[in-house]
Order: sequence, then structure tokens, then C-alpha cells
Amino acid sequence: KRLKSQLDGFHNEYEIVGDVRGLGPMMAMELVKDRESKTPAADEAKALVKYCFGRGLILLSCGAYGNVIRLLMPLVITEDQLNTGLEILNDGLAVIAQ
Repeated sequence: KRLKSQLDGFHNEYEIVGDVRGLGPMMAMELVKDRESKTPAADEAKALVKYCFGRGLILLSCGAYGNVIRLLMPLVITEDQLNTGLEILNDGLAVIAQ
């Protein structure tokens, strides 16, 4: 529930997050250049993956256009680990959304 809530917050805060979907710990964020046209933001997704990897968070970009960030954390993740990962993801979104 917390993960979904946080990702929905990213959707509200960052125009580049066009959609949030998934169930339980398996979630995805679709990155778009424009929410109206839903043009895929594949380069931005690659930049986000690179940014997060450099800070210790491994993400996957996937989807037909490479613009979907897939998240799947273990069910035994600690609150601190989840917080750290979400902070890194938030920081990365702030950087690429500029």
C-alpha cells in the first residue's frame, strides 16, 4: 500500500510519470514526454535507470518502447530499505523531469 501511495505521489508531482500500475510489490511507472499525447520517454527512462544505479538502486526499463520502469522488491524488504529506494527514485525523477 505504501509503495502504491508513493508512486501515485510521483505521478501527481512529476508530469513525466504518465501512468502507475501493478499489484502488490510488482509495480510499474510509464514515463511519457507528454501526458496528452502519451509519447514514450525512453531516453528519460534510460537516464533514470542510470542515475539510480549509480546510487545503489537497480531498476529495469522495459515495455515495447523502453519507457516503463518496472519495480519488484522482495516481500521481506525492510522499511528503511524501501525508504532509501524511494528517496533515490524520487531524486532521479526530479533530475530527469527538469
